[in-house]
Amino acid sequence: YILDRPIVAQPGQGWLYNGGAVALLARLIEKGTGRTLREFADAALFAPLGVQPTEWAAGDDGEASAASGLRMTPRGLARIGQLVLAGGQWNGRVVVPRDWLDASFRPAAVVDDVRRYGYFWYLGELALTGSAGVYGERRIGAFGLGGQRLFIFPRLDFVLAITAGNYDDPNQW
Repeated sequence: YILDRPIVAQPGQGWLYNGGAVALLARLIEKGTGRTLREFADAALFAPLGVQPTEWAAGDDGEASAASGLRMTPRGLARIGQLVLAGGQWNGRVVVPRDWLDASFRPAAVVDDVRRYGYFWYLGELALTGSAGVYGERRIGAFGLGGQRLFIFPRLDFVLAITAGNYDDPNQW
């Protein structure tokens, strides 16, 4: 289905979140690793961080809903943010290569006047007021269905994780 959808703009010229593209990427991960998405995520990310998702919803086909089905505790989500702050390392072990993180934080598309989009990360700046006046603080974010949010402020060494239950609410954002 997703491969039959029309291309509406040149790559990088527009942005629309596309859950079908996320599902396609999940299937590529499964084909490439020989594991289900959940098995791969557990082994490659969650187990090294000591995180277990509280729920990973599946579609009618039994496949993990890669675009919107993962739910975890705020503490587990915050550990992903801490991993980012540590350049992909956790307890002295490389979990995600720093080069990959750096590449994923480069803007690939413009979302709106203040946000850009990298590889599944929302990128931007938060206006803060300090002794030297107003300045922009770099922000890396992950936004999930229902109000799930992960904000990472690298220069401040700060992570904020929010979990919520505003599913099917038009004002969840």
